[in-house]
Amino acid sequence: MDIWFGIGAIIVGLASCFYGYPLFRIFLILSGLIYGYLLGHSWVTASHPWLSLAIGLGAALVMAALAYPLWSLGVIVIGGALGFMILVSLGLALNASQTALIFLGLVGAVGVGFLFYHVRDLLVILTTAFNGAGLVVMGLGWHIPALAFGGRANLPALVIMVVLGAFGFAVQYGMFKERRTYST
Repeated sequence: MDIWFGIGAIIVGLASCFYGYPLFRIFLILSGLIYGYLLGHSWVTASHPWLSLAIGLGAALVMAALAYPLWSLGVIVIGGALGFMILVSLGLALNASQTALIFLGLVGAVGVGFLFYHVRDLLVILTTAFNGAGLVVMGLGWHIPALAFGGRANLPALVIMVVLGAFGFAVQYGMFKERRTYST
């Protein structure tokens, strides 16, 4: 089952990375499914993949129920999650202490969440590009162990994620820079 979720993460990640802006709410749901499965997988032993899937589906349903009526709040939350992820990843790469990681994560979450609220359209492009890149690297990590994070810093995976995310952002910005779907 992990092989299929790895492939699914790669496919959803590529689509989100290069065409995530118009399908943002759908990618919230699909990302919720994948991240929910990972959460379930970390809580449940490997011999129970269907329980992991059930937890993942539950997380996706909760995210789907909240994504449409609370999309603006969702943009802020996604921005906060992205800021948290970026600064914690940087802290992990620099071997920061646990306290420093929590502080960096909170600073990133508040700062980027506030920024997302004020420039939603541009940053929806940014978050879908980098979330997609993260999903691609995560999916590749299930097939190529050298790219798996596994709770520790992994510089090659981080470099791939940043380069792919930046390229995805450039592609999406070129296609959708005139749209104002999320600012209205």
